[in-house]
Amino acid sequence: MHERSGLRIAGGRVLTCEDTSVIEDGTVVTVGEEIAWVGATAAMPPEYLTPTFEHIDATGLTVLPGMVDGHMHISFGEATSEEELAVYAAGEFRAIRAAADAEKALLAGVTSACDPGGYYPVSVAVRDAVSAGLVQGPRFAAAGRQITSPQGIGDPFPSWLGIPRFGIGKLVSSNAELLEEIRREVKDGVDLIKLAGSGVASDEFGAFRLEELELAVDEAHRLQRPAAIHARSRQSVIDAAEAGFDWIMHASFMDDKGLDLVLERQIPILPALTLLVNTLEANAVGSVLSPTALSHLERELDAASEVLRRAWQGGAILIAGSESGFAMTPYGEWHAREMAIFVERLDMSSFDALLCMTRNAAITIPPWRDRIGTLSVGKMADVLLVDGRPDEDVRVLQDRSSLKSIIKGGEIVQSWRPPARERVRMGFERTHLLTPRLYRRPESVAGDAGAGSDHG
Repeated sequence: MHERSGLRIAGGRVLTCEDTSVIEDGTVVTVGEEIAWVGATAAMPPEYLTPTFEHIDATGLTVLPGMVDGHMHISFGEATSEEELAVYAAGEFRAIRAAADAEKALLAGVTSACDPGGYYPVSVAVRDAVSAGLVQGPRFAAAGRQITSPQGIGDPFPSWLGIPRFGIGKLVSSNAELLEEIRREVKDGVDLIKLAGSGVASDEFGAFRLEELELAVDEAHRLQRPAAIHARSRQSVIDAAEAGFDWIMHASFMDDKGLDLVLERQIPILPALTLLVNTLEANAVGSVLSPTALSHLERELDAASEVLRRAWQGGAILIAGSESGFAMTPYGEWHAREMAIFVERLDMSSFDALLCMTRNAAITIPPWRDRIGTLSVGKMADVLLVDGRPDEDVRVLQDRSSLKSIIKGGEIVQSWRPPARERVRMGFERTHLLTPRLYRRPESVAGDAGAGSDHG
């Protein structure tokens, strides 16, 4: 009979993340891609002591599931502007760039990630390339373009410009167009449907009417896809909860009615606060943003912190997602920070925050949701070995040097490429400036203006 083989990760503090329990001297055994056994080292069955199992000594380390980043835009390329997101760099370049960026996320301990909308269809292509073993990265769930109305974030440009054909948003102007886009995206292989339920112009109203959102959710579910929604404004959160979305992103200006609905229906919330915090920190000195923009970001962060703290205290399900992909959230650097923000701003314990980026976040990866997020028998063998105790101080996961081993699907992850120099930013990726400033005529040559002063 063929002997089984795999990994025997023995002697560490094991956090299964099924709950907040700790196995102080535990072992995790993998066979193939899956977890075969988890428990106290002293209770490990002798069948796993055979030489066919590679022994990994985890003494002094914490063993936990790989992180699940519930909100990462792999096609965004660390953009600094809406133009870079939607206009510059061809899809072919974006796909190759995204494949390289995917490895950065994996090497930061992210073994699964959700891309809730981007430059179409790059995220689907990267997902498939990872699954095929062509490139190395987290296992992805991919949405298509963000389905939007003119009031949603998917339509950021003036009406006379419209949305680029392959941009990150898809504008729909009728129920028929809404249904057609959902059906087309499902045909093209998306894992979830994403709606842009609010924009940046108002904290109050939503981008769609309730009946439109209900139609979108019904069609997505009919086609066996979950529906997620970007909803920052008050009304958009209420309508998203009424319509039955599977999870809500942001909920920054949620009011008491929205909070009651979310709690009653147990709809998970994915705040993605890291982008707000990082942007404010980066602009604290020598700001490039206007005072108006900074004031709005500060107000949103304060509002979100207050209402999400109440949501957590009331029993809401929260999911951690980094919104990596912008210049303020480059790949491989900030994935774990959302958990620390939950501790600092929402009064969570470190262990509860950790569950938000493991067990709770599994819902955002529909094809794998029942097979990731915890160290449980039969689930995918996605394991981190960490020098430190993230259950006591989750900030340790932001330190890349603390990650002593990353295992995805039962295989120890190694970088496919040597450490690279700083990536060259190609000219066609950037916003195309004509000139960086106004060129004004020096006062010293404005003699004709001074000569006329005698006629005052």
